[in-house]
Amino acid sequence: MKRSALFLMLLLGVLLLPAQTNRTMITDSVMKNVVSHLLPGNNRLLSPLPYYDCLHYDRTGLHFPAGHKSQDAFYEKLDSLLLFHSRSINIWHVGGSHVQADFFSHRMRSNLSDMQPGNIGVRGILFPFGMANTNWNHNYRMEYTGTWTAGRNIQRDTNFDFGISGIAATTTDSLATLTLVMNVGMTPSWQFSRLRLMGYASSDKVCPFAVEGMDETRDTVYAITDSLNGGWLLPFGELRDSVQVRLCIPSGERFTLTGLIPENDLKGINYYSSGINGAAVPTWLRCSCLPRDLGLVRPDLVIFAIGVNDAAVPYGDFNAESFKAGYRRLIQMVERVSPGCAYIFITNNDTYRRESRRVKRANRNAPLVQKAFFDLAREYGGAVWDVYDFMGGLDSSPRWRDAGLMATDLIHFTRTGYELLGDLLYNALIDDYMESTAPVDPLVRGLVDPQ
Repeated sequence: MKRSALFLMLLLGVLLLPAQTNRTMITDSVMKNVVSHLLPGNNRLLSPLPYYDCLHYDRTGLHFPAGHKSQDAFYEKLDSLLLFHSRSINIWHVGGSHVQADFFSHRMRSNLSDMQPGNIGVRGILFPFGMANTNWNHNYRMEYTGTWTAGRNIQRDTNFDFGISGIAATTTDSLATLTLVMNVGMTPSWQFSRLRLMGYASSDKVCPFAVEGMDETRDTVYAITDSLNGGWLLPFGELRDSVQVRLCIPSGERFTLTGLIPENDLKGINYYSSGINGAAVPTWLRCSCLPRDLGLVRPDLVIFAIGVNDAAVPYGDFNAESFKAGYRRLIQMVERVSPGCAYIFITNNDTYRRESRRVKRANRNAPLVQKAFFDLAREYGGAVWDVYDFMGGLDSSPRWRDAGLMATDLIHFTRTGYELLGDLLYNALIDDYMESTAPVDPLVRGLVDPQ
């Protein structure tokens, strides 16, 4: 039976819903209201949405131009987690500045982790972005000491071997340290029992370590070199949410950091996000360690959000065939480690680009990217989440700006806008999940209050 069938039966018992007025917290369908009322407060499947005139709520669902087979396979894996807690779900969300800001991706991460008690898995890939004087979502704290030199994959003239994070920093400072504090004023809370230091060193004389305890109870935890995946592992045994790492770099040696993953063995949602301001498809293809690092993630679902920077060229200069060819190379990397992976392609939002010193206009390349994503979804059995369409199409950005959802540059969203996108994509995914045919209904799964 369809997962929504139970909700349709329960709808008979809901005669009246609270009246809703403009600018109040509503959802975009009666069904979503029913779900929100039936599920326990901290275990809602769907996020309630604020109302905005500029948003076409009826167009926010997922599109499947080549059928649902790959997505159904992903939903079967999700059932295994939610019903039996027998496996984890790995999601990789990759893009440019929309992802680096991490408001969008972290909203997705939090919503999925809150679906059901016990869903919290691995927090994802972290980096001390302050080393590169760039932005990140401060829901975790990364501090460092020592002198570091950083680079990003958007730079062609660097000597870094970039990986899945798209950013790296190097130091020769013998007293350099890294301090990670998770869960800075945010919920849900993530923990780790080992810390993966991604990167490389000039020789095996570089040996990161952490010191536990105080005075006579101090214990030194030395990192273990991961010869298969690169980098090092610091095993702690017990779950924790903070650590300070000392790098112990001998004179003449060098340590390069490309990311940190606070890992654990919990069965839950592992949501990895990779975003670099200005990144385009060729940018990610330049990351020489990306194929290896994907082996650490082994995604069950990839959310592709690369395209805004590819399309930031004069109309007529965007080459859709080259764009799709680059995506095929990325997908081949994923398929090598995760055959049968499901894909969601996020279309470009409406953006403005400067055509002259005084003139900015809506970027007419957005529909070309939109069509390219539908082509790729048709080719790989994936889904399209059409942001361009539900925003209102060409020249819709000013309305989103006036609603407080977009920045004045008419390219990026505000924090409110990014978090709205996170709720919308989460709801689109869960709506489709609940509507798909599967043997497990939500009552058995424990996602619905049987009362």
